[in-house]
Amino acid sequence: MTTAQALAELQRPSAPTWSQRLTDGVVDWLAKHTTRRGFLVRSAVVGSALAVDTAGFALKPQTAYASVCGPGATCSSGWTVFCATVNNGTNTCPPGSIAAGWWKADGASLCGGRARYIVDCNALCSRCSTRSGRPGICSSRCWSCGCHCGPGGQCDQRRVCCNAFRYGQCNQQVSQVGSVVCRVVSCVPPWKFLNCSTASATDNATRDHSSPALPGPWSAIRGRYFTLGESGSALGASRYAEFAVPRGRAQRYVRGRMSYTSSRGAHYTTGAITARHERLGYEAGVLGFPVADPISLGAGWASRFEHGRVSWHPTLAAYETLGAIAVLYEKVGGERGTLGWPTATPRSAPDGTGRYSSFQRGRISWHPSTGAHWLGSALTARYGQLGAEGGRLGYPTVDETGVAGSRTARFQKGRIVHLVSGANVEVYDVIDAAYARAGGEAGVLGLPVANEQPAGAGRAQQFATGRISAVDGAAYWTRGPIAERYVEMGAETGRFGFPTADETTASGVRTSVFEHGSISYDEATGEVTLGR
Repeated sequence: MTTAQALAELQRPSAPTWSQRLTDGVVDWLAKHTTRRGFLVRSAVVGSALAVDTAGFALKPQTAYASVCGPGATCSSGWTVFCATVNNGTNTCPPGSIAAGWWKADGASLCGGRARYIVDCNALCSRCSTRSGRPGICSSRCWSCGCHCGPGGQCDQRRVCCNAFRYGQCNQQVSQVGSVVCRVVSCVPPWKFLNCSTASATDNATRDHSSPALPGPWSAIRGRYFTLGESGSALGASRYAEFAVPRGRAQRYVRGRMSYTSSRGAHYTTGAITARHERLGYEAGVLGFPVADPISLGAGWASRFEHGRVSWHPTLAAYETLGAIAVLYEKVGGERGTLGWPTATPRSAPDGTGRYSSFQRGRISWHPSTGAHWLGSALTARYGQLGAEGGRLGYPTVDETGVAGSRTARFQKGRIVHLVSGANVEVYDVIDAAYARAGGEAGVLGLPVANEQPAGAGRAQQFATGRISAVDGAAYWTRGPIAERYVEMGAETGRFGFPTADETTASGVRTSVFEHGSISYDEATGEVTLGR
């Protein structure tokens, strides 16, 4: 049946049956005794279908607000139960039902003084292959549920699937529904998140009706949820009531969670990020409270917390970064920056003191004595091959940088240089200290061209324009023509032995002193002189 056909069926006049004439008599009587029924008789709901089951129609509103459930909370009161009470705390129509109409109650404190909207979720006519009954309401034998009272042990024991009634502003394409299974509440008009019209109905007798499974009194979280659009927001419907957590409060939703603390306000998380927050202990865990709403990042999302960040990508899952690592990660652009998305949870380093996080294009390592520093893809790969934080280099002490076409990073006990050729060269301990004295990659020695090699009783390493020799815990550099002559003379195993100081310059003459002599270079004449 098309939508047009369904609407035509709802609006097609037919001769009243005996039960319908009896129903009309009940309606006339109720119009004189109840506000809600009086509204129904006096008001026309545009485009709606109204049908009444005589046996289950009479509602008897109470005025006393004696508990959290409000007036008329017993099964005998005639009101319908709230969906959250019978739908696992979820404030939405349960399976086997459909939103069929709504009304509002003005000036509701539960909505911060605004109008409060109540949506009837009517049963589907799923037990019959052919429809029977009255216009708008199918026969009770077709209903997807049976009449009973709400669950015991709490105050909302109102009726479930008993009241055969339809306001009719919602899902008008469905020609017939069963009785009202339960009620959904919202501070946002239902036409903003359900298939409902804007035709208005009012019954203030229901203003204070509630349930322990509903969010409860107006609060900072309720206000934030309202501004987001409530059930029409990314969070979806609420689940159970708001509750206390250490230092604040929280509320669960079908697709997320909202947390409030006085110092941070109310912020929410959704989906896999909420699940990760849960696994880490929610607000009392290592992340603490969210400090901002989720950030959209193309295919994925990220949320910032008091002590870190959680990033989610559909092909990588959700992973957190914590503390100083999270701060540095944001500084280098986060998910859209140098490192890309995190690919694993933070890990403890082999020493048990520091930790690191891995990303699509690199790594961040942290230690209390060095702070947090990042490496890109190439240096990360080589660093891992060398044992990373537990290897000979130790922790990085500066962020990776580019120098003379290379990529380089310094560590506690050396450095790695990634050359344009794709090769990696390491410079360690005292040789690295001498290299730093010479200006490093941008200094007089240029880039390293090979890893260190044994040299007599010590070690030596070759650079683009010079050499560093190390023995007995000390290292010194030579360069240019002096280094060339030194190598020609046998270098560390030749007649001069190891250098005992870095090169010095006086009056345009550069000199390097060795264990058994010296080599000088006159910059003006280009002459190299050997001395003892």
